Amino acid sequence: MSVEILDGATIVNFMEDEEAFNVQICDRFAHLDSDHDGRLSYGEMLKELQCLRVFETHFGVDVETDPDELVRVYDSLFVQFDHDLNGTVDLEEFKSETKQMMLAMANGMGFLPVQMVLEEDSFLKKAAEWESAKLVA
Repeated sequence: MSVEILDGATIVNFMEDEEAFNVQICDRFAHLDSDHDGRLSYGEMLKELQCLRVFETHFGVDVETDPDELVRVYDSLFVQFDHDLNGTVDLEEFKSETKQMMLAMANGMGFLPVQMVLEEDSFLKKAAEWESAKLVA
């Protein structure tokens, strides 16, 4: 984990760079697709869904959550990605829903800088790194 400063514009600009965004999407999808069949099962997606950290934390420490509630939340999130409801998520569904979630985060953050603790391989971390590389170049 690392601490980064970013705002909504960082996320939006990263997504607007289609080449950079697509590379990250394809890399993440390939990493999750453990059986290399071009589709993500619920089991393959579960780790990614858990990384979304949809439950409240206190200074990075997770609050105890009812296991049944967790199952319902992760099932619901999987359905958000599985647009055609065939029980798997293909690359286009993954890209589309990831983009929607990142846009929602950007809109929620606004354009004032926010200091955040980010997971090393998260899309937000990739967006912050992308922005830093643009500033150096």
